[in-house]
Amino acid sequence: MRITPGMSAENAIYNLQQGRTAIDQLQEQIASGYNINRPSDDPLSTRQLLDLQEQIASGDQYSSNITKAETLLNVTNTSLTSMATLMQQVKKIAGDMVAGTLDAAGTASAVANLTQLKSQLVDMGNTRLGDQYVFGGFSTSQPFSSTGVFSGTTDIPQVEIAPNSTVGTTVSGADLLNGGKPAAAVGSGATAGQSPVNILGSIDALILAINNKDSAGILDGVKNVKAGADQITVAQSDVAGRLVRLDNMKSMIANNQNTLKTVFGDIQNVDYAKAGVMLSRQTTAFNAALSATSKLSQLSLLDYMK
Repeated sequence: MRITPGMSAENAIYNLQQGRTAIDQLQEQIASGYNINRPSDDPLSTRQLLDLQEQIASGDQYSSNITKAETLLNVTNTSLTSMATLMQQVKKIAGDMVAGTLDAAGTASAVANLTQLKSQLVDMGNTRLGDQYVFGGFSTSQPFSSTGVFSGTTDIPQVEIAPNSTVGTTVSGADLLNGGKPAAAVGSGATAGQSPVNILGSIDALILAINNKDSAGILDGVKNVKAGADQITVAQSDVAGRLVRLDNMKSMIANNQNTLKTVFGDIQNVDYAKAGVMLSRQTTAFNAALSATSKLSQLSLLDYMK
């Protein structure tokens, strides 16, 4: 095959252009700090980076969801703790009424205290964080009336903390204080103390029994409020379990995020020492090629003639 001067020139220009392109790419990488500045630089690595970015973004969203869920559950847990304390006082008053006969003043005091304790339970049931009522489900208005009638929803808002994995962020106020929706019947006789317990209704029934000096009703009230206190304790345990799960998931996501970001950085971030050496070598090679090409281009047929 005959190699013409034109072919030699074109080949030389092509090689020089490739060398110049390599230098430009290295300079761009050093200036930006990124190995890949456009998809055409490395299509395969670009795809890997996009996948990693998607996973990191998902992890950030899950972390945000967990933070919001933890806030709601902590507020819920604080309210449940207050409710548990109130129920201990209700139990004491009910127990005192069974233990002995009080005079009219003692009875009036017990009734007044129980009435106040019920109102405080209702207030706790209307706890909210921002615009969200933690015991109201998806209701945007106050879930409990002053008398304890529940008007919220029984749904528990869920947040996604991992693919196809959710955690409830609140507790159903209807189930907690009314034993369900509609409210459960107040236990009496053989059904006293059985779950689910209508706590607010049981306090009302206990007040009525005290006013009527109904010993059997008071005894039923003792059983009901004890079961009601246990019902709140169960809710506390459930919330605590969810908080532990969120904490574990948060730690796992944080570790996974660190791994993903490390892999992303290994692919994308420039190793300046390595890039500097490569740029120096490439520049030296380019200058040598440029010098050799300029000398060869001056040759003609006469240079080969003896």
